[in-house]
Amino acid sequence: MNSLRKEERKEERHNIYLPLVLESNGSRIVARSRNLSTGGASISLVDPVNTEDIDVQGSVTIRTRTGNIKTSYEITYRKENTIGIRFSDISTPNIEAINHSLNDKPIGDPVVLASNEDEKPEALRTPWGNLKRRSWILLRITSILTANLFWPILKKVVNPEVVFAVYGTRGDQRAYVPDWFRRFFPPIAVAAYIKDRSSRGVMVSSVYSEEELASDSDKVRKYISDLQREFPNVKRFALVGRLPGFSMKAGIDIVPPLVDGSYGTRFAMNESANQIAHKLGVNSKTQSIAILGGAGRIGASLIEDLCHNFQSVIAIDPRYTEEKTTIINGSKVLYTKRGERLRETKLILVLTARGNDILPMINHMTPGTIVADDTHPCIKRPARAQLKKQGVELWKTVVTSDDYNMYPRMPNFHNNNIPGCLLEALVLNATGDQALSSPQTFFDEAKKCGYKTLLIRHPDDS
Repeated sequence: MNSLRKEERKEERHNIYLPLVLESNGSRIVARSRNLSTGGASISLVDPVNTEDIDVQGSVTIRTRTGNIKTSYEITYRKENTIGIRFSDISTPNIEAINHSLNDKPIGDPVVLASNEDEKPEALRTPWGNLKRRSWILLRITSILTANLFWPILKKVVNPEVVFAVYGTRGDQRAYVPDWFRRFFPPIAVAAYIKDRSSRGVMVSSVYSEEELASDSDKVRKYISDLQREFPNVKRFALVGRLPGFSMKAGIDIVPPLVDGSYGTRFAMNESANQIAHKLGVNSKTQSIAILGGAGRIGASLIEDLCHNFQSVIAIDPRYTEEKTTIINGSKVLYTKRGERLRETKLILVLTARGNDILPMINHMTPGTIVADDTHPCIKRPARAQLKKQGVELWKTVVTSDDYNMYPRMPNFHNNNIPGCLLEALVLNATGDQALSSPQTFFDEAKKCGYKTLLIRHPDDS
């Protein structure tokens, strides 16, 4: 059957990973392309949806770095977490746009630098800038290879108490671990050393990409089991980004020593909300704030935190099927999927699955808006350029401490920057599980441990 489908294809499929949204009979389903051609695609579902419940026909919006492509689709096959679709009325402009995506060529005007970038776009970088970037990548590859060759010895010296488990998109992996290097990449690779006042640890990375983990629960189960087997005495495993969601989808309970990072991220984003209100020079008690990704695992809880300090909260997420309002802690909360609601506020937090999920929302933001994000993977350079063109000020949310450092640094972070998901593991290792008795207790304990939230410009790694 698979060979028959390949024979029926008129266009070659390419391994292109792009976010997309399926729409049919009022429902919206978030997904990722596994491979793509001008005639169709194989798709991994991100939302927990049974493939049999997806209508045979509907419309699909593909989010590329140069804009959205929308067309009708027909389902050609269904598997667990995966479907195949055929584009049923692809237009000539859309075919050209997809071809540009397949060839990785920019469309239209050259990228304009975002306000938080010091370097020039790739085409305009100086030879010194390109040499510096290549040297940094070579240093990272050399460090990872050396650390893993000597890890049996280093493991006894470091004796890690905290392990930060991360992953990357295929694009990230190609940027920092070229394809030729993957042949030498172990299933669990030690990528950095972590030192804090009360903790020593390591950051490790999986050979599996985000796209593979999102579509294959067996690979998630193997990643988690490999972690626990490699580090049997570790006190806390901090799971980055969507890894807790992937784990729960794979039937893995997030119980100690696994840490889902939700309290750490809530601490960081709640503090950021107050800081961007201060930057705007307004009293949060009289203001509204929007959150992109409000229906997510962390976003839904963050809404309640924001209601303690803001007059109203606008929660925007494509998973909301209808617009409704409610009152939480005396504040009004609007649940909606309509991006135009962003015009009602100048304060925005981004907690979407991927940074570039912000792209369809940028045109709805008004000049003078301030955005703070904590996304993994981060908001990419072209999207940051669009935000600048729109007159939007973008900040990246991180936590820091005078006693914390990571060597070498995590991509898109500085050495003393702590992602929210890692923060929770560090606080728990220092104080114990009682810190999780309530969100406010955790927030207070984090501050007592010397952690504070910063708004920084995005490092120019991607």
